[in-house]
Amino acid sequence: MYGLLIRPITRRIKDNDKASAIAKRFFKFQGRIPGGRFLSRLIHGNRPTGLEREVFGLQFYNPVGLGAGLDVDGDLYNDLNDLGFSFVEIGPFTSRENIRKAIYKIQADPQNDVLAACIAGDHLVSFCLAYDFCDFFVIEVGGDSESDLEVFDSILEARLTYESYKPVVMKLPEEIPGEDLAELVDYCMMNGVDGIEARSIKQIRLIAEHSRRRLPIIANCHIKTPLQAEEALEAGASLVEVRMGLVREGPRLVGRILRHLSGKSL
Repeated sequence: MYGLLIRPITRRIKDNDKASAIAKRFFKFQGRIPGGRFLSRLIHGNRPTGLEREVFGLQFYNPVGLGAGLDVDGDLYNDLNDLGFSFVEIGPFTSRENIRKAIYKIQADPQNDVLAACIAGDHLVSFCLAYDFCDFFVIEVGGDSESDLEVFDSILEARLTYESYKPVVMKLPEEIPGEDLAELVDYCMMNGVDGIEARSIKQIRLIAEHSRRRLPIIANCHIKTPLQAEEALEAGASLVEVRMGLVREGPRLVGRILRHLSGKSL
């Protein structure tokens, strides 16, 4: 149905936010239809054997997740997970009020699979509020090294107060000088940050080389085709994220990527 009704529209709309809003309305409508989630899981199960992996202590049944920016309010994660993603990243959340609203929804509709929260503001309070409700956290930094490291210092210190251990991932800005990137990679490796979310193939290669592939990488670099997903994994990523590719191409993109990766044994 998405391919027939929605894809022709989202492909024509150049504005990403407007295209995403149309896609969100469709997925929300589909999830509210009686039996809609079951049918979605049946059609888009996407659990091929051989693609399972463990990354920062969590089990993923395939390497493809949904990036932040689509489920910005945290109310569609289960509907989107049913499309075959092994994890869904909700947000980005810029305030504690935003994260509180998402927590209420998660309590009412517990996640079916791995759920990540992207936190882009009010970092420490948002992290602490959401700690018991998400499986891992992606902390978005702004490119000011001193300020960014202060944010992570406070979050990592707060994590020590919890009995359970939840992975924390650093999300890089789109553009960052190589020397600053190397400094952040060093910080992550020395201070227990579990991974980095990279924004380009170049960043992935630099992180993989500098860390000698010891630091897990999530590729958040505008992946819209199976070949782009393969390139990111070969460059050193452990997981890849799709967002606008889903909006523009529809849910079948996930299956196409996974079938391609299964053939490559990545």
